[in-house]
Amino acid sequence: MISQHRTIELSLAERAGWLNDGIPGCSAAESLTILAKAGKLTSGVPENLGGDDGTLLSAVEEISNVSEQCLTSGFIFWCQRVFIEYLANSPNHWLKYHILPKMQQAESSGATGLFNTTKHQLGIEQTQLKASLDEETVTLSGSLSWVSNLQPENFVVAIVARTDTGKTLIVAVPSLVKGLERGEDLQMLGLQGSWTSTLHFNQVRLSHRWIISEDADSFLSKIRPTFLLLQCGLGLGIARRSIMETLQSIDGNNETALINRLKYSTFTLAQLEAQVWKLSAARCFDDSKKRELLELRLALFRLALDSVWLELEAKGDTAYLKPSGTARRLREVAFLPVLTPSLLELELELQQSAKFSL
Repeated sequence: MISQHRTIELSLAERAGWLNDGIPGCSAAESLTILAKAGKLTSGVPENLGGDDGTLLSAVEEISNVSEQCLTSGFIFWCQRVFIEYLANSPNHWLKYHILPKMQQAESSGATGLFNTTKHQLGIEQTQLKASLDEETVTLSGSLSWVSNLQPENFVVAIVARTDTGKTLIVAVPSLVKGLERGEDLQMLGLQGSWTSTLHFNQVRLSHRWIISEDADSFLSKIRPTFLLLQCGLGLGIARRSIMETLQSIDGNNETALINRLKYSTFTLAQLEAQVWKLSAARCFDDSKKRELLELRLALFRLALDSVWLELEAKGDTAYLKPSGTARRLREVAFLPVLTPSLLELELELQQSAKFSL
């Protein structure tokens, strides 16, 4: 009898190419439904909030396991799980007990629109969303150029907006609210089925019950380690799968040319896995741990990139054919350098933190 875990793997693997290429009729909603029914979306969430009361490491590993089969599914899993984390940590009880269960059951998709926020914190660009508050409502205006997991007409997106007084808010915005416009899906190299698009906020008005936090800087500082650790699952999944594929492709003809690089990749993966396990158990993140986490996220994504290229070399010309799993992983892994925070942004942040520590 095939186990539930193996059944999920086979289902995700079967659909990976279709989702990566955005084939009509194959929707990421099916992946979310599969994950929700198997209880994967509640991994690492406290039991009193509908979770399995597991560890953060268990959630990272779940994302990794999915990403081994299909990075598109792994990525929307990460989006959904991070949105769940926002609601689980919000002081807003209405969101926790009315919207959070819907996200855990994949009744709607959860998106995190923080692409602009990271760039703003690094001084690369200005905040793109503005907010105004009155006693009963918050009004939002502006646009976001890159947001994923935006299931058409059935999503809630977490955004950061700044008021004229300098106050920063995190607001959950439902897709059907008046004034919110979703663009067409962006045409991407891979992960085409990840519902990635633009959002325009034309005087969007919501009641205060949709506010996740009224102090975005403090909230994001608290949540960011979890945000980054969960992202590590994406790099882990791709690296593990490619290293396994390369190992299976080693033979008497190519062993001498590949074995040392494969050993190095395997050794590096083991070291980074140990760091993931250690940091996932951390109760607080001081400056040294924050830097270690940034370096870990950077190293894992670079390992994933290197591992897929090594896999291509090991498998040869047949791996370059578009239907092959290797060719799909080449397109998938090309997404990791631009995923917020991008590898360039991480490098800049590490450089800035090094200056302040001198």
